[in-house]
Amino acid sequence: MFDLTAADYSLLSWIQQSGVAAHSLSIGFRPGCLMVQCQTLEDATKLWELRSILQQTDIELCFRVNGVFYMATAIR
Repeated sequence: MFDLTAADYSLLSWIQQSGVAAHSLSIGFRPGCLMVQCQTLEDATKLWELRSILQQTDIELCFRVNGVFYMATAIR
């Protein structure tokens, strides 16, 4: 069993507040990167607009939508 951290809760809150169905996402961590795979560009846009909720610092927020890779600036 793992204890959830503030960063974990911010990730869950981010998804919930975006209104994007969790089953339509895949989230993974790579060194220095939070990779989000979405089914639609609309879902990626909703998440991007609420990125300030995330309590992940100094990492890139990257999206992959239908095989197309998008990279954003670092989360601060």
